[in-house]
Amino acid sequence: MTAQPNTMRALLLAIPLCFAALSGSSQEVPRPGLLDLPLSARFAGSAESMGAPLKAVLGDVLGQASLLDTTHAGQLHLAYMDYFAGTSMASALYARRSEGGKGVWHMGLRNLGYGSFTGRDPVGVETGSFSASDVALVGGFSFPLDTNLTVAATAWLGQTGLAERRSGFAQIDISANYFRRDRKFRVAGQWRPWGGMHTANSTASNGRFTPDLRLSLTKGFQNAPFTLYVTYDELQEWDLAPEGYYDDVIDPLTGDTLSSGTWAFGDRLLRHLAIGTSLNLGENLGFRFGYHHRRRQNLRLTNAPGTAGFAWGLDFKVRRFHLAVARNTYHTAGASTHLSIRTRLTEH
Repeated sequence: MTAQPNTMRALLLAIPLCFAALSGSSQEVPRPGLLDLPLSARFAGSAESMGAPLKAVLGDVLGQASLLDTTHAGQLHLAYMDYFAGTSMASALYARRSEGGKGVWHMGLRNLGYGSFTGRDPVGVETGSFSASDVALVGGFSFPLDTNLTVAATAWLGQTGLAERRSGFAQIDISANYFRRDRKFRVAGQWRPWGGMHTANSTASNGRFTPDLRLSLTKGFQNAPFTLYVTYDELQEWDLAPEGYYDDVIDPLTGDTLSSGTWAFGDRLLRHLAIGTSLNLGENLGFRFGYHHRRRQNLRLTNAPGTAGFAWGLDFKVRRFHLAVARNTYHTAGASTHLSIRTRLTEH
């Protein structure tokens, strides 16, 4: 039972060593897709609005570590996502209660594969096939400060590979949630203050991740079978629209100035917002639905917007196994499919 804390200490010690070369770097680089795609079927099925569920399960911990509590100890969570064009993600997560304490550890592994590609030299001759993928080890600790307030920290340590190039990355997440069971209300916040990437043979991939902050609210009702979710993300930056999105344009034929027709303040506000709801259909069956405004605005086609930005999901139980499935539309070419399975291995 002491193996998990020792492994976590090793993980936390490896992070500053891995990124000592970034101590003086001010360049910002994008996070690997593994760190930004939905991390569970439940989260994906609500269009990423369900950041503070009233009844959290082990898979929710990957998006909000402070949701981890002693009821999750001994559980195993497996998840798979079929994203698009050969891209898929798989993960495994296990939770264990700390010996002689109220805290809970979690440790897991996740992999995002982008598929195989054909390499070519500068003159276009094929040089063979290569693959691209992200893989990361994740571990964290959750601790209740009182009956309502819980805090947690999570560390990610991983590698992203493209052909012969290998980059190491790390990230720290800090989270907290306040839960009132009597009022069926939970508020949760997650801050990613530090992270970065380093490539030994390339300076282009070296730099820090932009810190970000997310706030989630959930409200249930005593005499109603549904729950409402709201998540407001990327709080560190107000304007998330592409540059020039709200600018007026000049008609090339008439020379007239044409207004963009978009209410800039309202659109900027909504681009941070994801909303959703879940419906309890029985003891072992539940349905979720959600909408992500920024995703719809960025990925829909003007003449064929389709259902980009919308998501739905279903939870059900089969004997000892709890399953969750979700469909999340990122683009008009198709929707991603998410599947999660969890079960209890031990009682602690």
